[in-house]
Amino acid sequence: MGLIDDIRGFGLTALGAVGGLVNDWARMALHKAADEDQDSGPGGTHQDSAQSNPVPTKPAADNPKSLFWDPFAIIEQLGYKDRPSQITYGTLKAMAWKVPIVHAVINTRVQQIAAFSVPQKDRYQLGFRVKLRESTKEPTKAERKWMNQMEMLFTRTGVTDNPRGRQNFETFLRKLAWDSLVYDQMCYELVPNQKGEPAEWYAVDASTIRLAGSASTYVDEDDTKAIRTVQIYDGVVINEYNQEEMAFAVRNPRTDIRLFGYGVSELEMLIPVVTSLLYSWEYNQRFFSQGSAAKGIINFKGAIPENQLQQFRRHWYQMMSGVENAWRTPITNSDELQYINLQQSSRDMEYNAWMDFLIKICCSMYQMDPVEVNFKYGNAGQQSGLQEASNKEKITESKERGLRPLLRFLANSFNRNILWPISENFEFAFVGLDAKTHDDLADLNQKQVKTQMTVDEIRAEDDLPPLPDGMGEIILDPTYLQWAQMKQAAVQGGGMGVPGSEMGEGESAQGGPPEKGGEGGKFDFEQMLARYGGGEGEGKGETKKSMGTRKWVVNL
Repeated sequence: MGLIDDIRGFGLTALGAVGGLVNDWARMALHKAADEDQDSGPGGTHQDSAQSNPVPTKPAADNPKSLFWDPFAIIEQLGYKDRPSQITYGTLKAMAWKVPIVHAVINTRVQQIAAFSVPQKDRYQLGFRVKLRESTKEPTKAERKWMNQMEMLFTRTGVTDNPRGRQNFETFLRKLAWDSLVYDQMCYELVPNQKGEPAEWYAVDASTIRLAGSASTYVDEDDTKAIRTVQIYDGVVINEYNQEEMAFAVRNPRTDIRLFGYGVSELEMLIPVVTSLLYSWEYNQRFFSQGSAAKGIINFKGAIPENQLQQFRRHWYQMMSGVENAWRTPITNSDELQYINLQQSSRDMEYNAWMDFLIKICCSMYQMDPVEVNFKYGNAGQQSGLQEASNKEKITESKERGLRPLLRFLANSFNRNILWPISENFEFAFVGLDAKTHDDLADLNQKQVKTQMTVDEIRAEDDLPPLPDGMGEIILDPTYLQWAQMKQAAVQGGGMGVPGSEMGEGESAQGGPPEKGGEGGKFDFEQMLARYGGGEGEGKGETKKSMGTRKWVVNL
Protein backbone atom coordinates (compact mmCIF):
# COMPACT_ATOMS: atom_id res chain seq x y z
CA MET A 1 0.00 0.00 0.00
CA GLY A 2 2.88 2.33 0.67
CA LEU A 3 4.19 1.93 -2.84
CA ILE A 4 0.78 2.59 -4.27
CA ASP A 5 0.41 5.72 -2.12
CA ASP A 6 3.83 6.92 -3.23
CA ILE A 7 2.94 6.43 -6.90
CA ARG A 8 -0.37 8.23 -6.39
CA GLY A 9 1.34 11.14 -4.66
CA PHE A 10 3.97 11.35 -7.37
CA GLY A 11 1.25 11.40 -10.02
CA LEU A 12 -0.68 14.17 -8.24
CA THR A 13 2.51 16.20 -7.88
CA ALA A 14 3.36 15.77 -11.55
CA LEU A 15 -0.19 16.65 -12.56
CA GLY A 16 -0.07 19.79 -10.44
CA ALA A 17 3.23 20.80 -11.98
CA VAL A 18 1.84 20.29 -15.49
CA GLY A 19 -1.26 22.29 -14.56
CA GLY A 20 0.90 25.13 -13.24
CA LEU A 21 2.92 25.16 -16.44
CA VAL A 22 -0.25 25.27 -18.53
CA ASN A 23 -1.64 28.08 -16.38
CA ASP A 24 1.60 30.06 -16.68
CA TRP A 25 1.67 29.51 -20.44
CA ALA A 26 -1.93 30.70 -20.80
CA ARG A 27 -1.26 33.78 -18.68
CA MET A 28 1.77 34.65 -20.80
CA ALA A 29 -0.25 34.20 -23.98
CA LEU A 30 -2.96 36.53 -22.69
CA HIS A 31 -0.41 39.18 -21.70
CA LYS A 32 1.23 38.89 -25.10
CA ALA A 33 -2.10 39.31 -26.87
CA ALA A 34 -2.89 42.31 -24.70
CA ASP A 35 0.49 43.87 -25.50
CA GLU A 36 0.00 43.30 -29.23
CA ASP A 37 -3.45 44.92 -29.23
CA GLN A 38 -3.67 47.64 -26.60
CA ASP A 39 -6.78 49.22 -28.21
CA SER A 40 -8.78 46.02 -28.38
CA GLY A 41 -11.33 47.17 -25.79
CA PRO A 42 -11.97 49.11 -22.62
CA GLY A 43 -10.14 46.49 -20.55
CA GLY A 44 -7.32 45.98 -23.04
CA THR A 45 -8.26 42.31 -23.73
CA HIS A 46 -9.53 40.76 -26.92
CA GLN A 47 -12.69 39.62 -25.14
CA ASP A 48 -13.74 43.29 -24.75
CA SER A 49 -12.91 44.40 -28.28
CA ALA A 50 -15.44 45.75 -30.79
CA GLN A 51 -14.59 42.90 -33.19
CA SER A 52 -15.51 40.21 -30.73
CA ASN A 53 -18.60 42.12 -29.51
CA PRO A 54 -20.21 43.69 -32.58
CA VAL A 55 -23.36 45.80 -32.46
CA PRO A 56 -26.41 43.46 -32.51
CA THR A 57 -28.03 43.18 -35.93
CA LYS A 58 -30.36 40.23 -35.46
CA PRO A 59 -33.99 41.08 -34.57
CA ALA A 60 -35.58 40.02 -31.29
CA ALA A 61 -36.61 36.40 -31.04
CA ASP A 62 -40.06 37.24 -29.67
CA ASN A 63 -42.42 40.13 -29.01
CA PRO A 64 -42.33 41.92 -25.62
CA LYS A 65 -44.51 40.51 -22.84
CA SER A 66 -45.59 43.78 -21.24
CA LEU A 67 -48.96 45.48 -21.61
CA PHE A 68 -48.79 48.73 -23.56
CA TRP A 69 -52.52 49.49 -23.42
CA ASP A 70 -55.57 48.11 -21.70
CA PRO A 71 -56.73 45.09 -23.79
CA PHE A 72 -60.17 45.01 -22.15
CA ALA A 73 -61.18 48.61 -22.79
CA ILE A 74 -64.75 48.94 -24.02
CA ILE A 75 -63.87 51.80 -26.36
CA GLU A 76 -61.90 49.41 -28.56
CA GLN A 77 -65.16 47.83 -29.65
CA LEU A 78 -65.66 50.82 -31.96
CA GLY A 79 -62.71 49.71 -34.09
CA TYR A 80 -60.35 52.35 -32.76
CA LYS A 81 -58.90 53.53 -29.48
CA ASP A 82 -60.51 56.84 -28.59
CA ARG A 83 -58.75 59.50 -26.57
CA PRO A 84 -59.30 58.50 -22.90
CA SER A 85 -60.05 61.94 -21.54
CA GLN A 86 -63.09 63.85 -20.38
CA ILE A 87 -61.80 66.76 -22.48
CA THR A 88 -62.81 66.18 -26.07
CA TYR A 89 -61.06 67.53 -29.13
CA GLY A 90 -63.81 70.11 -29.50
CA THR A 91 -63.33 71.29 -25.92
CA LEU A 92 -59.58 71.63 -26.39
CA LYS A 93 -60.15 73.69 -29.51
CA ALA A 94 -62.65 75.92 -27.69
CA MET A 95 -60.19 76.43 -24.82
CA ALA A 96 -57.54 77.62 -27.27
CA TRP A 97 -59.92 80.05 -28.95
CA LYS A 98 -61.78 81.46 -25.95
CA VAL A 99 -58.86 82.13 -23.61
CA PRO A 100 -56.88 85.06 -25.07
CA ILE A 101 -53.63 84.34 -23.23
CA VAL A 102 -53.60 80.69 -24.39
CA HIS A 103 -54.34 81.79 -27.94
CA ALA A 104 -51.51 84.33 -27.76
CA VAL A 105 -49.01 81.75 -26.48
CA ILE A 106 -49.90 79.20 -29.17
CA ASN A 107 -49.95 81.77 -31.94
CA THR A 108 -46.53 83.11 -30.86
CA ARG A 109 -44.99 79.65 -31.06
CA VAL A 110 -46.59 79.05 -34.47
CA GLN A 111 -45.16 82.32 -35.78
CA GLN A 112 -41.71 81.44 -34.47
CA ILE A 113 -41.81 78.03 -36.15
CA ALA A 114 -42.99 79.52 -39.44
CA ALA A 115 -39.77 81.57 -39.56
CA PHE A 116 -37.87 78.28 -40.20
CA SER A 117 -39.89 77.35 -43.29
CA VAL A 118 -37.31 78.41 -45.91
CA PRO A 119 -33.92 76.86 -46.74
CA GLN A 120 -31.07 78.61 -44.97
CA LYS A 121 -29.07 80.81 -47.34
CA ASP A 122 -26.36 81.93 -44.91
CA ARG A 123 -25.44 81.31 -41.30
CA TYR A 124 -27.19 84.46 -40.11
CA GLN A 125 -30.64 83.32 -41.28
CA LEU A 126 -33.31 81.10 -39.71
CA GLY A 127 -34.39 78.16 -41.83
CA PHE A 128 -33.86 74.45 -42.46
CA ARG A 129 -31.26 72.32 -44.17
CA VAL A 130 -30.86 68.83 -45.53
CA LYS A 131 -27.37 67.67 -44.59
CA LEU A 132 -25.26 64.56 -44.19
CA ARG A 133 -25.89 62.52 -41.05
CA GLU A 134 -22.14 61.94 -40.77
CA SER A 135 -21.14 65.43 -39.69
CA THR A 136 -17.39 64.84 -40.11
CA LYS A 137 -17.73 63.97 -43.79
CA GLU A 138 -17.47 66.63 -46.48
CA PRO A 139 -20.30 66.24 -49.03
CA THR A 140 -19.40 65.60 -52.63
CA LYS A 141 -20.70 67.63 -55.55
CA ALA A 142 -23.37 65.03 -56.27
CA GLU A 143 -24.45 64.98 -52.62
CA ARG A 144 -24.71 68.77 -52.54
CA LYS A 145 -26.94 68.66 -55.59
CA TRP A 146 -29.10 65.97 -53.99
CA MET A 147 -29.46 68.02 -50.79
CA ASN A 148 -30.51 71.12 -52.75
CA GLN A 149 -33.10 69.12 -54.66
CA MET A 150 -34.46 67.63 -51.44
CA GLU A 151 -34.74 71.07 -49.85
CA MET A 152 -36.75 72.23 -52.85
CA LEU A 153 -38.96 69.16 -52.45
CA PHE A 154 -39.65 70.11 -48.84
CA THR A 155 -40.57 73.68 -49.78
CA ARG A 156 -43.13 72.31 -52.25
CA THR A 157 -44.34 69.60 -49.81
CA GLY A 158 -43.84 66.96 -52.47
CA VAL A 159 -43.36 66.32 -56.16
CA THR A 160 -45.50 68.63 -58.26
CA ASP A 161 -45.48 70.43 -61.60
CA ASN A 162 -47.66 73.22 -60.20
CA PRO A 163 -46.17 74.52 -56.93
CA ARG A 164 -48.71 77.35 -56.74
CA GLY A 165 -51.52 74.82 -56.55
CA ARG A 166 -50.12 73.13 -53.44
CA GLN A 167 -49.71 74.31 -49.87
CA ASN A 168 -46.14 75.42 -49.25
CA PHE A 169 -43.92 74.34 -46.41
CA GLU A 170 -44.79 77.35 -44.25
CA THR A 171 -48.50 76.55 -44.37
CA PHE A 172 -47.71 72.92 -43.67
CA LEU A 173 -45.63 73.85 -40.60
CA ARG A 174 -48.26 76.24 -39.24
CA LYS A 175 -50.99 73.61 -39.40
CA LEU A 176 -48.91 70.92 -37.74
CA ALA A 177 -47.63 73.23 -35.00
CA TRP A 178 -51.15 74.43 -34.12
CA ASP A 179 -52.53 70.89 -33.83
CA SER A 180 -49.55 69.76 -31.76
CA LEU A 181 -49.82 72.67 -29.31
CA VAL A 182 -53.60 72.28 -28.92
CA TYR A 183 -54.14 68.49 -29.03
CA ASP A 184 -50.58 67.20 -28.53
CA GLN A 185 -51.20 65.24 -31.69
CA MET A 186 -49.70 65.89 -35.11
CA CYS A 187 -50.85 64.01 -38.23
CA TYR A 188 -50.00 64.27 -41.91
CA GLU A 189 -50.74 61.86 -44.75
CA LEU A 190 -47.95 60.50 -46.93
CA VAL A 191 -48.77 59.64 -50.55
CA PRO A 192 -46.11 57.31 -52.02
CA ASN A 193 -45.00 56.99 -55.62
CA GLN A 194 -44.62 53.76 -57.57
CA LYS A 195 -41.32 53.00 -55.80
CA GLY A 196 -43.01 53.33 -52.41
CA GLU A 197 -41.17 56.56 -51.54
CA PRO A 198 -43.05 59.52 -50.03
CA ALA A 199 -43.92 61.75 -52.98
CA GLU A 200 -46.47 64.12 -51.39
CA TRP A 201 -47.53 64.96 -47.85
CA TYR A 202 -50.61 66.74 -46.54
CA ALA A 203 -51.45 68.10 -43.09
CA VAL A 204 -54.57 66.38 -41.71
CA ASP A 205 -56.95 67.54 -38.99
CA ALA A 206 -55.56 65.76 -35.93
CA SER A 207 -58.96 65.75 -34.22
CA THR A 208 -60.23 63.24 -36.83
CA ILE A 209 -57.34 60.74 -36.50
CA ARG A 210 -57.42 57.89 -33.97
CA LEU A 211 -55.17 54.94 -33.24
CA ALA A 212 -56.59 51.74 -34.64
CA GLY A 213 -58.00 49.18 -32.23
CA SER A 214 -56.23 45.85 -31.91
CA ALA A 215 -56.83 42.70 -29.92
CA SER A 216 -53.08 42.34 -29.44
CA THR A 217 -51.28 44.29 -26.75
CA TYR A 218 -48.36 44.93 -29.09
CA VAL A 219 -48.16 45.71 -32.80
CA ASP A 220 -45.03 44.54 -34.59
CA GLU A 221 -43.24 47.56 -36.03
CA ASP A 222 -41.86 45.44 -38.88
CA ASP A 223 -45.39 44.80 -40.14
CA THR A 224 -45.57 47.86 -42.38
CA LYS A 225 -48.96 46.89 -43.83
CA ALA A 226 -50.80 46.66 -40.51
CA ILE A 227 -53.49 49.28 -39.93
CA ARG A 228 -52.12 51.76 -37.39
CA THR A 229 -54.46 54.77 -37.60
CA VAL A 230 -57.97 55.52 -38.81
CA GLN A 231 -59.90 58.66 -39.70
CA ILE A 232 -63.36 59.05 -38.24
CA TYR A 233 -66.29 61.30 -39.06
CA ASP A 234 -69.29 61.42 -36.73
CA GLY A 235 -67.89 58.39 -34.89
CA VAL A 236 -67.66 56.28 -38.08
CA VAL A 237 -64.37 55.04 -39.56
CA ILE A 238 -64.04 56.39 -43.09
CA ASN A 239 -60.29 55.79 -43.81
CA GLU A 240 -57.57 53.41 -42.64
CA TYR A 241 -53.81 53.96 -42.80
CA ASN A 242 -50.68 51.91 -42.22
CA GLN A 243 -47.46 53.39 -40.85
CA GLU A 244 -46.23 54.33 -44.33
CA GLU A 245 -49.38 56.29 -45.15
CA MET A 246 -50.03 58.37 -42.01
CA ALA A 247 -47.55 60.02 -39.65
CA PHE A 248 -48.86 60.15 -36.08
CA ALA A 249 -46.70 61.89 -33.47
CA VAL A 250 -47.16 63.17 -29.91
CA ARG A 251 -44.83 65.43 -27.91
CA ASN A 252 -45.80 64.35 -24.37
CA PRO A 253 -45.97 60.55 -24.40
CA ARG A 254 -46.79 58.57 -21.28
CA THR A 255 -46.47 54.93 -20.23
CA ASP A 256 -50.02 54.86 -18.82
CA ILE A 257 -51.71 51.81 -20.39
CA ARG A 258 -55.06 53.62 -20.28
CA LEU A 259 -53.83 56.42 -22.51
CA PHE A 260 -53.60 53.93 -25.43
CA GLY A 261 -50.58 55.65 -26.97
CA TYR A 262 -51.98 59.20 -26.94
CA GLY A 263 -50.17 62.17 -25.46
CA VAL A 264 -51.24 64.72 -22.87
CA SER A 265 -51.85 68.23 -24.15
CA GLU A 266 -50.71 71.25 -22.18
CA LEU A 267 -54.32 72.41 -22.22
CA GLU A 268 -55.34 69.27 -20.33
CA MET A 269 -52.74 70.10 -17.69
CA LEU A 270 -54.10 73.65 -17.56
CA ILE A 271 -57.76 72.78 -17.00
CA PRO A 272 -57.99 74.40 -13.51
CA VAL A 273 -56.00 77.43 -14.67
CA VAL A 274 -58.05 77.87 -17.85
CA THR A 275 -61.25 77.54 -15.83
CA SER A 276 -60.09 80.27 -13.46
CA LEU A 277 -59.06 82.45 -16.39
CA LEU A 278 -62.48 82.02 -17.99
CA TYR A 279 -64.25 82.92 -14.75
CA SER A 280 -62.01 85.92 -14.20
CA TRP A 281 -62.39 87.06 -17.78
CA GLU A 282 -66.17 86.62 -17.68
CA TYR A 283 -66.44 88.42 -14.35
CA ASN A 284 -64.46 91.38 -15.58
CA GLN A 285 -66.37 91.42 -18.86
CA ARG A 286 -69.73 91.41 -17.13
CA PHE A 287 -68.47 94.07 -14.78
CA PHE A 288 -69.04 96.56 -17.61
CA SER A 289 -72.09 95.00 -19.26
CA GLN A 290 -74.20 93.57 -16.44
CA GLY A 291 -72.68 94.92 -13.25
CA SER A 292 -74.88 93.95 -10.33
CA ALA A 293 -72.92 95.52 -7.50
CA ALA A 294 -74.09 99.13 -7.24
CA LYS A 295 -71.48 101.83 -6.89
CA GLY A 296 -73.76 103.83 -4.61
CA ILE A 297 -77.29 104.39 -3.31
CA ILE A 298 -79.45 107.55 -3.45
CA ASN A 299 -81.58 107.79 -0.36
CA PHE A 300 -84.27 110.48 0.09
CA LYS A 301 -84.77 111.35 3.71
CA GLY A 302 -88.32 112.11 4.46
CA ALA A 303 -91.52 111.05 2.76
CA ILE A 304 -92.13 112.16 -0.83
CA PRO A 305 -95.00 111.18 -3.13
CA GLU A 306 -94.49 107.86 -4.95
CA ASN A 307 -95.15 109.38 -8.37
CA GLN A 308 -92.40 112.00 -7.86
CA LEU A 309 -89.99 109.24 -6.78
CA GLN A 310 -90.73 107.22 -9.92
CA GLN A 311 -90.27 110.29 -12.13
CA PHE A 312 -86.88 111.02 -10.53
CA ARG A 313 -85.84 107.36 -10.92
CA ARG A 314 -86.71 107.34 -14.62
CA HIS A 315 -84.92 110.65 -15.21
CA TRP A 316 -81.82 109.45 -13.32
CA TYR A 317 -81.62 106.16 -15.23
CA GLN A 318 -81.87 107.93 -18.55
CA MET A 319 -78.95 110.15 -17.65
CA MET A 320 -76.66 107.88 -15.64
CA SER A 321 -77.11 104.24 -16.73
CA GLY A 322 -73.85 102.54 -17.76
CA VAL A 323 -72.94 100.50 -20.83
CA GLU A 324 -75.81 98.22 -21.82
CA ASN A 325 -77.85 99.57 -18.91
CA ALA A 326 -75.28 98.47 -16.33
CA TRP A 327 -74.61 99.96 -12.91
CA ARG A 328 -78.17 101.13 -12.25
CA THR A 329 -78.19 103.16 -9.05
CA PRO A 330 -80.76 102.10 -6.41
CA ILE A 331 -83.06 104.94 -5.28
CA THR A 332 -84.96 104.76 -2.01
CA ASN A 333 -87.29 107.04 -0.03
CA SER A 334 -86.23 108.05 3.48
CA ASP A 335 -86.07 111.08 5.75
CA GLU A 336 -83.42 113.02 3.81
CA LEU A 337 -81.35 112.85 0.55
CA GLN A 338 -77.91 111.24 0.87
CA TYR A 339 -75.44 109.25 -1.28
CA ILE A 340 -73.79 106.08 0.09
CA ASN A 341 -70.57 104.98 -1.68
CA LEU A 342 -70.10 101.19 -1.90
CA GLN A 343 -66.82 101.11 -3.89
CA GLN A 344 -64.19 101.91 -1.25
CA SER A 345 -62.16 98.68 -1.46
CA SER A 346 -58.72 97.36 -2.51
CA ARG A 347 -60.13 94.27 -4.25
CA ASP A 348 -58.86 95.47 -7.62
CA MET A 349 -55.28 94.89 -6.49
CA GLU A 350 -56.09 91.28 -5.55
CA TYR A 351 -57.79 90.75 -8.91
CA ASN A 352 -54.71 91.96 -10.82
CA ALA A 353 -52.39 89.72 -8.81
CA TRP A 354 -54.64 86.72 -9.43
CA MET A 355 -54.74 87.34 -13.18
CA ASP A 356 -50.95 87.77 -13.30
CA PHE A 357 -50.50 84.49 -11.45
CA LEU A 358 -52.73 82.62 -13.91
CA ILE A 359 -50.95 84.13 -16.91
CA LYS A 360 -47.55 83.08 -15.56
CA ILE A 361 -48.74 79.50 -15.07
CA CYS A 362 -50.07 79.33 -18.64
CA CYS A 363 -46.81 80.60 -20.06
CA SER A 364 -44.70 78.30 -17.89
CA MET A 365 -46.69 75.24 -19.00
CA TYR A 366 -45.76 76.04 -22.61
CA GLN A 367 -42.14 76.78 -21.54
CA MET A 368 -42.47 80.43 -22.56
CA ASP A 369 -41.47 83.60 -20.77
CA PRO A 370 -44.41 86.03 -20.41
CA VAL A 371 -42.30 88.75 -22.01
CA GLU A 372 -42.68 86.90 -25.34
CA VAL A 373 -46.40 87.68 -25.28
CA ASN A 374 -45.90 91.26 -24.04
CA PHE A 375 -46.40 90.61 -20.32
CA LYS A 376 -43.42 92.02 -18.44
CA TYR A 377 -43.27 91.41 -14.71
CA GLY A 378 -40.81 92.67 -12.16
CA ASN A 379 -39.34 96.11 -12.85
CA ALA A 380 -42.10 97.25 -15.21
CA GLY A 381 -41.30 100.58 -16.84
CA GLN A 382 -37.60 100.41 -15.92
CA GLN A 383 -34.66 99.62 -18.15
CA SER A 384 -33.46 96.70 -16.02
CA GLY A 385 -32.91 95.83 -12.39
CA LEU A 386 -29.56 95.40 -10.74
CA GLN A 387 -29.65 91.60 -10.96
CA GLU A 388 -32.40 91.24 -13.56
CA ALA A 389 -31.73 89.82 -17.01
CA SER A 390 -32.61 91.89 -20.05
CA ASN A 391 -35.63 91.09 -22.21
CA LYS A 392 -33.32 89.74 -24.93
CA GLU A 393 -31.78 87.24 -22.52
CA LYS A 394 -35.21 86.21 -21.25
CA ILE A 395 -36.49 85.58 -24.78
CA THR A 396 -33.34 83.61 -25.66
CA GLU A 397 -33.71 81.39 -22.60
CA SER A 398 -37.42 80.99 -23.31
CA LYS A 399 -36.71 79.75 -26.83
CA GLU A 400 -34.12 77.33 -25.48
CA ARG A 401 -36.74 75.81 -23.16
CA GLY A 402 -39.75 75.79 -25.47
CA LEU A 403 -38.94 76.45 -29.12
CA ARG A 404 -35.86 74.26 -29.52
CA PRO A 405 -37.53 71.02 -28.29
CA LEU A 406 -40.52 71.73 -30.54
CA LEU A 407 -38.30 72.20 -33.59
CA ARG A 408 -36.38 69.04 -32.75
CA PHE A 409 -39.67 67.13 -32.45
CA LEU A 410 -40.79 68.32 -35.90
CA ALA A 411 -37.41 67.55 -37.49
CA ASN A 412 -37.36 64.01 -36.05
CA SER A 413 -40.84 63.37 -37.44
CA PHE A 414 -39.84 64.58 -40.92
CA ASN A 415 -36.72 62.42 -40.85
CA ARG A 416 -38.57 59.26 -39.80
CA ASN A 417 -41.48 59.62 -42.18
CA ILE A 418 -40.24 61.59 -45.20
CA LEU A 419 -36.46 61.73 -45.59
CA TRP A 420 -35.13 58.42 -44.27
CA PRO A 421 -37.49 56.27 -46.36
CA ILE A 422 -35.80 57.95 -49.35
CA SER A 423 -32.19 57.96 -48.06
CA GLU A 424 -30.80 57.30 -44.58
CA ASN A 425 -27.52 59.06 -45.35
CA PHE A 426 -29.06 62.49 -44.90
CA GLU A 427 -31.09 64.27 -42.24
CA PHE A 428 -33.45 67.21 -41.99
CA ALA A 429 -32.61 69.89 -39.41
CA PHE A 430 -33.85 73.33 -38.43
CA VAL A 431 -30.89 75.70 -38.20
CA GLY A 432 -30.20 79.30 -37.29
CA LEU A 433 -31.60 79.38 -33.76
CA ASP A 434 -28.03 79.80 -32.48
CA ALA A 435 -27.08 82.13 -35.31
CA LYS A 436 -25.26 85.28 -34.31
CA THR A 437 -25.84 88.71 -35.78
CA HIS A 438 -23.13 90.44 -37.79
CA ASP A 439 -22.17 92.51 -34.75
CA ASP A 440 -22.00 89.45 -32.48
CA LEU A 441 -19.85 87.59 -34.99
CA ALA A 442 -17.55 90.57 -35.45
CA ASP A 443 -16.97 90.73 -31.69
CA LEU A 444 -16.31 86.97 -31.57
CA ASN A 445 -13.85 87.14 -34.47
CA GLN A 446 -12.06 90.03 -32.80
CA LYS A 447 -11.52 87.89 -29.69
CA GLN A 448 -10.53 84.75 -31.61
CA VAL A 449 -7.98 86.49 -33.82
CA LYS A 450 -6.18 87.60 -30.65
CA THR A 451 -6.09 84.16 -29.04
CA GLN A 452 -6.32 81.12 -31.28
CA MET A 453 -6.97 81.94 -34.96
CA THR A 454 -5.04 83.78 -37.63
CA VAL A 455 -6.46 86.49 -39.86
CA ASP A 456 -6.57 84.11 -42.83
CA GLU A 457 -8.47 81.49 -40.80
CA ILE A 458 -11.05 84.09 -39.80
CA ARG A 459 -11.39 85.13 -43.44
CA ALA A 460 -11.81 81.51 -44.53
CA GLU A 461 -14.93 81.17 -42.35
CA ASP A 462 -16.56 83.88 -44.49
CA ASP A 463 -15.29 82.25 -47.72
CA LEU A 464 -12.79 85.05 -48.29
CA PRO A 465 -9.33 84.48 -49.82
CA PRO A 466 -6.20 84.82 -47.66
CA LEU A 467 -4.29 88.07 -47.65
CA PRO A 468 -1.43 88.27 -50.19
CA ASP A 469 2.21 87.61 -49.31
CA GLY A 470 1.28 85.75 -46.13
CA MET A 471 0.15 88.96 -44.44
CA GLY A 472 -2.81 87.20 -42.85
CA GLU A 473 -0.90 84.32 -41.26
CA ILE A 474 -0.60 85.98 -37.88
CA ILE A 475 -2.39 86.26 -34.53
CA LEU A 476 -3.10 89.90 -33.72
CA ASP A 477 -1.97 90.01 -30.11
CA PRO A 478 0.83 92.41 -29.01
CA THR A 479 2.20 89.99 -26.41
CA TYR A 480 2.26 87.17 -28.94
CA LEU A 481 3.98 89.38 -31.53
CA GLN A 482 6.73 90.29 -29.06
CA TRP A 483 7.22 86.63 -28.18
CA ALA A 484 7.43 85.75 -31.88
CA GLN A 485 10.02 88.49 -32.45
CA MET A 486 12.22 87.27 -29.62
CA LYS A 487 11.80 83.65 -30.72
CA GLN A 488 12.89 84.27 -34.27
CA ALA A 489 15.70 86.57 -33.13
CA ALA A 490 17.03 83.82 -30.88
CA VAL A 491 16.87 81.32 -33.74
CA GLN A 492 18.83 83.70 -35.99
CA GLY A 493 21.66 84.25 -33.43
CA GLY A 494 25.28 83.30 -34.09
CA GLY A 495 26.13 85.79 -36.87
CA MET A 496 23.23 85.05 -39.19
CA GLY A 497 21.63 88.07 -40.80
CA VAL A 498 18.04 88.95 -40.09
CA PRO A 499 16.11 89.11 -43.38
CA GLY A 500 14.28 92.33 -43.85
CA SER A 501 16.34 94.26 -41.27
CA GLU A 502 18.67 97.14 -41.90
CA MET A 503 21.82 95.06 -41.08
CA GLY A 504 24.33 94.57 -43.80
CA GLU A 505 25.83 91.30 -44.87
CA GLY A 506 28.71 91.69 -42.47
CA GLU A 507 26.64 92.63 -39.45
CA SER A 508 26.14 90.22 -36.64
CA ALA A 509 22.98 89.52 -34.68
CA GLN A 510 24.23 91.91 -32.00
CA GLY A 511 23.48 94.88 -34.27
CA GLY A 512 27.01 95.85 -35.32
CA PRO A 513 29.88 94.70 -37.50
CA PRO A 514 32.27 92.00 -36.25
CA GLU A 515 34.81 94.51 -35.03
CA LYS A 516 32.17 96.16 -32.78
CA GLY A 517 31.22 93.23 -30.67
CA GLY A 518 30.06 90.65 -33.17
CA GLU A 519 33.16 88.50 -33.02
CA GLY A 520 33.50 85.11 -31.53
CA GLY A 521 30.02 83.97 -32.53
CA LYS A 522 28.59 85.00 -29.15
CA PHE A 523 25.00 86.17 -29.02
CA ASP A 524 24.07 89.10 -26.80
CA PHE A 525 20.34 88.40 -26.14
CA GLU A 526 19.76 91.57 -24.10
CA GLN A 527 21.14 93.75 -26.88
CA MET A 528 19.02 91.94 -29.45
CA LEU A 529 15.95 92.32 -27.26
CA ALA A 530 16.65 96.04 -26.84
CA ARG A 531 16.86 96.51 -30.59
CA TYR A 532 14.27 94.12 -31.99
CA GLY A 533 12.00 93.24 -29.09
CA GLY A 534 10.67 96.71 -28.42
CA GLY A 535 7.12 97.62 -27.57
CA GLU A 536 4.25 97.90 -29.95
CA GLY A 537 4.83 100.37 -32.78
CA GLU A 538 8.65 100.63 -32.33
CA GLY A 539 10.92 100.54 -35.37
CA LYS A 540 10.17 100.75 -39.06
CA GLY A 541 11.53 97.60 -40.57
CA GLU A 542 9.86 94.24 -41.22
CA THR A 543 11.12 90.82 -40.31
CA LYS A 544 9.77 87.73 -42.07
CA LYS A 545 10.61 84.27 -40.83
CA SER A 546 9.21 80.90 -41.77
CA MET A 547 8.37 78.92 -38.62
CA GLY A 548 7.14 75.44 -39.53
CA THR A 549 4.36 75.94 -42.06
CA ARG A 550 3.52 79.56 -41.03
CA LYS A 551 5.05 82.90 -42.00
CA TRP A 552 5.11 85.51 -39.29
CA VAL A 553 5.06 89.16 -40.29
CA VAL A 554 6.27 91.33 -37.46
CA ASN A 555 6.23 95.12 -37.49
CA LEU A 556 9.36 96.29 -35.75
